[in-house]
Amino acid sequence: MTEDWKNRFNVSIQPGLDRMRALMERLGSPEIGVPVVHVAGTNGKGSTAAMIAAGLSAAGYRVGLTVSPDLGRVNDRILIDGEPIADQEAESLAGAVEAAGREIGDPPTFFEAVVAMAFLAFRRRRVDLAVIEVGLGGRLDATNVIPAPRVGVITPIHFDHMDFLGHRIEQIAAEKAGILKPGSTLVLADQPFAAAVQTVLRRAGELGVVIRRPLGRWGVDGDGPWYAPPGGTVVRSGLAGAYQAQNLATAWTALETLAEQGLALEWTRVARGVAAARWRGRFDIISRAPLTVFDGAHNPHGAQALAESLRVEPWSSFGWHLLFGGLADKPLDAMLKILEPEMRSVTLTSVSGRRGMDPKRVAGQWHGARPPVVIPDALRAYASVRQRALGEGTQGAVLVTGSLAFLADLLTAGVGS
Repeated sequence: MTEDWKNRFNVSIQPGLDRMRALMERLGSPEIGVPVVHVAGTNGKGSTAAMIAAGLSAAGYRVGLTVSPDLGRVNDRILIDGEPIADQEAESLAGAVEAAGREIGDPPTFFEAVVAMAFLAFRRRRVDLAVIEVGLGGRLDATNVIPAPRVGVITPIHFDHMDFLGHRIEQIAAEKAGILKPGSTLVLADQPFAAAVQTVLRRAGELGVVIRRPLGRWGVDGDGPWYAPPGGTVVRSGLAGAYQAQNLATAWTALETLAEQGLALEWTRVARGVAAARWRGRFDIISRAPLTVFDGAHNPHGAQALAESLRVEPWSSFGWHLLFGGLADKPLDAMLKILEPEMRSVTLTSVSGRRGMDPKRVAGQWHGARPPVVIPDALRAYASVRQRALGEGTQGAVLVTGSLAFLADLLTAGVGS
């Protein structure tokens, strides 16, 4: 199912749980009865969720995973043991959700519909566990209709979606902490802001939620990201970005927490599953000639993590050329300021949809050391940057980033296939 499928539902963002609860009741409460790992945070949610799900699948469990956004195919938001649901199944699920929406007299938003479809798919497929990624915030996110999860996870909290979540880090953290429920355990990733940690800990204390934090060491070397749990064997991630080391530590701690709760896990198999996890759009190498990386960094924290990845071997040995397409409601200047020092050239282009940036406007406000190239047509821009990198032989490389919507535009057009 392609992006056009979204037109069947209301694409606006409407935080709140009343409509979602009514929809779940009409569908027979499919969100109840399956043990859940609920993943919130600003950056790293999808990668962390994917590693948790891959580890559980490798251990022999049937695992449902739902994530957002997608990169051009709605099916990719709902996976069973790592495989997206087929078009026929997606149509059946969508039809059930549409009918339920008509019955409650309040059609669901697109995101609510996808979450409802995921819950239905997990019940129909009789999954053993479900890993659920929050879409926006946490407290009022459609995924938060679930009962207390086995494990909650909060990845690093940073500034993003401030119009919905607030402009102070404490406000944003409080929204993320909205997934906490009595009776569950929270895995809290290493955090960039002490105030966010205090906000989450305070809420956890009020609800009696047990907190676990990654206690081992993590980093990146020539073989990629690694995590060394206390007293355990080093585990690795096959995801390439240096920032994946922290996500790996968080995912592994969540898996350890499930084991402490009685889930049978054979760690050698789990480690193989985690190492084999793949996640499109996160330091995603789509070509080797020239080296071309797609990364969905879409805020300054993500851009900083991406820049840090480019400073370590083997990536630091390449000459990078940036193709950037972002969303107009994001702090694009701040992102470009972070990335430009790592680049030999910067090209700005357009992103489809009403939220897409105007590259000429961004260029007009440019404060970088070198003027950017502006090519509004994204495919022409990609071809131009690729040729520039090819002209440098084996040292030239292309970085495509700015937003997941931009990556989806290119992938849907056939780039990288």
